[in-house]
Amino acid sequence: MTQLEPTRGSEANTPIPSFTWGQLESVLVSLAKTAPKEKMVRHLLEATRKQAQFLPVEETIRDILCIGFVLMDRDFQPSFIDTP
Repeated sequence: MTQLEPTRGSEANTPIPSFTWGQLESVLVSLAKTAPKEKMVRHLLEATRKQAQFLPVEETIRDILCIGFVLMDRDFQPSFIDTP
């Protein structure tokens, strides 16, 4: 996988607001509309947090966005059996 090129321009190097893993978890859990999705979010985010120190920032951002995409997919309904 290749590293992504940032957008050119003055906004490209402006940092985003900082937040904690706990704050991110709170936001994602608040978006979970079912108990299985809430459990799924907590599990996936914990795995992402543990791996983040070994990955480029872009990969961690991609992982977080993917969690959000799966979470917001109305057709995806994990069962309690599917979530650890």
